[in-house]
Amino acid sequence: MVRILKVGGYITFFILALMYFMPKVSSYYYVEQELEKHKIILSHEEVLDNGFSLQLNHVDVSFDSIESASIQSVKVKVFVAYNSIYIEDITLESILGSFFPLHIKDAEMSYSIFKPLEVMAKANGDFGSASAEIHLLDRNISATIRPSKLMLQKYKRTLLMMKKQENGEYIYDKAF
Repeated sequence: MVRILKVGGYITFFILALMYFMPKVSSYYYVEQELEKHKIILSHEEVLDNGFSLQLNHVDVSFDSIESASIQSVKVKVFVAYNSIYIEDITLESILGSFFPLHIKDAEMSYSIFKPLEVMAKANGDFGSASAEIHLLDRNISATIRPSKLMLQKYKRTLLMMKKQENGEYIYDKAF
């Protein structure tokens, strides 16, 4: 019994040490290069390795050479069974203002090995709140949006592209 606990302790220590010393900054720069292949450019960011997480501050996002958003903070946590990205204070560029409110308070994406073909996402902002499931095998995104009063008043055209439910929520379902 003592031997089993010792082996379990060593395995746990090894996994924690591996996560702590993993080259997170180098991995981030690799991901950044891969995003550039899809015309998504992250710039002006400050990259900090916080042991078990990676934090990015003051990130500017461009898509196809068009400034799209600025993000105050991004925290990436990579664990063995559960990975998450938490984003705070997203400000979209004014060009998107006719389609969507420009401020998103926070957003979180998570992935678990217990559901390997799904990515879960949640967001809150001036638009209201949303939750989404991204199905990797089917290449489908399904989102439920609970719109705010601002979204209902000023962005009715955007809501028309979604299916309204009886409880006031809107469903967006699209293959990508």
